[in-house]
Amino acid sequence: MPHTSPTPLPGGALFDLDGTLIDSEPQWQIAQTRLAENAGVTWMEADFRATIGQPMPRWASILSDRGVPGTIEEIIGDAVEFVTEQIRTRMPWLPGARELLTSVAAAGVPCALVTNNAAASATLVAEAAGVFGAVVSSADVTDPKPHPEPYLRAADQLGVDPRRSIAFEDSTAGATSAHRAGMPVWFLAGHTSDPQVPVARRLTSLTEVSVDDVLAALLEDRSGTATAVPGDR
Repeated sequence: MPHTSPTPLPGGALFDLDGTLIDSEPQWQIAQTRLAENAGVTWMEADFRATIGQPMPRWASILSDRGVPGTIEEIIGDAVEFVTEQIRTRMPWLPGARELLTSVAAAGVPCALVTNNAAASATLVAEAAGVFGAVVSSADVTDPKPHPEPYLRAADQLGVDPRRSIAFEDSTAGATSAHRAGMPVWFLAGHTSDPQVPVARRLTSLTEVSVDDVLAALLEDRSGTATAVPGDR
C-alpha cells in the first residue's frame, strides 16, 4: 500500500485541466467549429491545435477577426456554455487521472487545479474530484498561462513552496507557466512532443504515475524560492 507523509509536505501536486485530467478538447473544438460555421467562416484543425492551452481570448479573437459576431466575451461565453453542458453530462476523465487524484489526496498531498479554462468548467471538475485545496481558472488571474501567475497563485493558496511542488501539464503554454513559477514539470506528451522548457519527467499517461512517485519527488530537498520573472508575460 502507498505510504502517507508523517509530516506536512513542503510542496503540492498542481494539475492542469484539459488534456491532463480530462479530455474536453474535442468538445472545445466542436464549439469553436460550430461558431465558425454559423457565421459562414472556417475553423480548421490547424487553428484548434495552434491555440491549445492558450488563453481563451486568443482563439476567440481569431474567430472574431474572421467574422464570428459578438464581443470576445460573448464568443467565449457561447463556447463555455456548450462545453460545460457536455462535461456536466459526462465527465471525460483521462486514464489514471481520477485514481491518481484520489490516491495523492489520501496520502496528504495538497492538490490544486490550475487552468486557463473558464471558472464554470474548472468548478465542475473540482466538484467531481473533491480533492482540490485551490482552484485557479482564467477568472482568477490577470495574466494566464504561459505567465507564471496561475501556478504561483495556486501555490500561495495551498501554502506550499512552488520549487518543492510538481506541475502536471500537457501544453507548451502550461509547461512554460509552471517552469517560470519554479516548478518541476511532469509533462504529458500526448498532444505536444516538445514543451520547449525543461521537464522533470515525461509521461504518456497518468497511469504511469503512482502516489509513491509523487511523494518521493515532493520529499526531495530543493533549495531556493520561486519568484515570477520581472515583466514576464
